[in-house]
Order: sequence, then structure tokens, then C-alpha cells
Amino acid sequence: MAAWLENIATAAFTVFALALFGIALRAWYFTRSPKILLLATGFGLMLVKALVLSVLLFTSRTWGESAVLASLLIDLGVLGAFYLAVLKRSNR
Repeated sequence: MAAWLENIATAAFTVFALALFGIALRAWYFTRSPKILLLATGFGLMLVKALVLSVLLFTSRTWGESAVLASLLIDLGVLGAFYLAVLKRSNR
């Protein structure tokens, strides 16, 4: 992939993850719902992934197997948080 396209895609992913994380935290602050907290956790993990990818993009030109493994493990945490948020029973 072209270097400029990687830069733009990584920046967009980071900004979008930050926005979703902020919105979810604000929603949790007003509702105090455990489901929203799990959702915010998932978006927070996406933000961590975006930051890791940003650091790797600007410090190393090769992604390597460790970056792919870290990315997949973070994605596993995101999917787990979203799964629990959808299936968690509400007390209301």
C-alpha cells in the first residue's frame, strides 16, 4: 500500500476510535449502564490498537509478525467486549 494512504488510513482510524470512545464514555457517565461500559471498553481497545499501529507506522517501515499478533489479540478483546455488551442482561 502507498505510504501516504497508510498514513491517512491510520490517522482516520485513530480519530474515529477516539471519537467513538469519547462518545461511549460520555454515554456511560450519564447512564452508568454496565453494557455501555463494556461498549466503551471495546472502543477503548480499538483506540489502543490505533495508537499501536500509529507508533509502528511512524517508527518502523516493516510491520512484522509481532505487530500482526498484537493487532489480532486486541481485536479479540474488542470482539469479546462487544459480545458481552450485547448479551449482558440488563437489570432494568
